[in-house]
Amino acid sequence: MPPRRCTGWPPWLNCGGSWVSSRRAGAQRPGEQLVHVTFVCSGNICRSPMAEKMLAHQIAGRGLAEQVRVTSAGTGGWHAGDGADHRTNAVLLAHGYPTTHRAAQLDDDHLAADMVVAMGRNHARMLADMGVPPERLRMMRSFDPRSGAFTLDVEDPYYGGPEDFEAVFTVIEAALPGLHDWIDEQLGRHR
Repeated sequence: MPPRRCTGWPPWLNCGGSWVSSRRAGAQRPGEQLVHVTFVCSGNICRSPMAEKMLAHQIAGRGLAEQVRVTSAGTGGWHAGDGADHRTNAVLLAHGYPTTHRAAQLDDDHLAADMVVAMGRNHARMLADMGVPPERLRMMRSFDPRSGAFTLDVEDPYYGGPEDFEAVFTVIEAALPGLHDWIDEQLGRHR
């Protein structure tokens, strides 16, 4: 059997009739990050940008910004191009995190991430239906070692008040150490 010939560049390569992530096909461009993590919620203005900013800031603090790419997206395009919700920004600022953000709608780059982190079960179902395999798809709360005691959804704070945004921050904060562990495994590092 001849070797598979892969054509095309990012984010998908056509390898002998099947579409695979370019990273999984062994292709890597100079300077490409080794690990891509993306967060997905509905509009990309509340939950997913909060998680993105928190993880990216922590990754930079660990000196891994050149090795780990962190992005986020919404399943809908209602807010594409907008900044994060002002309540998201208020919580991030209160905890010392950056707030620069432009909402994006889910695209092939996000779907090709090494880890696609869904904020809700509805997002996870949609992502699975779009072809994200189970080994690259997780719920945010599944990274929290206490997640068995809670529903895995990170509740949407959009129609709530400041306390709901603070609650989302707390949920994300509890899950991030588990995500750092996953990233370290991918990078072949141990804390």
